[in-house]
Amino acid sequence: MKKIMTDYKIEINEYSEKYRDKIKNVIGKILADISVIDQRSLPIDDEDLNKIDKIYSGKGRFWVAIKDGHVIGTVAIKDLGDKIARLKRMFVLIDYHGSGVGQKLLNHATNFAKNQGFIKIILNTHKVMKRAHKFYEKNNFIRKDKKGDKFYRYEKEL
Repeated sequence: MKKIMTDYKIEINEYSEKYRDKIKNVIGKILADISVIDQRSLPIDDEDLNKIDKIYSGKGRFWVAIKDGHVIGTVAIKDLGDKIARLKRMFVLIDYHGSGVGQKLLNHATNFAKNQGFIKIILNTHKVMKRAHKFYEKNNFIRKDKKGDKFYRYEKEL
């Protein structure tokens, strides 16, 4: 895997319609690269990604990491009520793993959640995403339990 240097500028931009297809392509590529979905399933057709502006509205948001005009990562916060947020769609293209992009996205989402008055963030991550498990644990998320056969649930008090 090629490592990318961290001396470049990454922008974190709030979702706009112009990013929708790029987001679907990036998330689909990442899920296919780690064998969560089959390459033949691309491009992904996910209702959640077709209605980003509605699903992540109010106290929620969806952001993209942009490098040289290209979407290289995503993250979202969804309001679950009772001052609990769900971290969703945390993805970074594999070529950018270890470059700080994921940390920048997570920090952005976490700071936003705190500013919105959330007291806890929860998330689910696929059991094959071992790198993500380590990343969340390094960032003080606690693995709580398994959700079905394929997912782990994490949470963090803010």
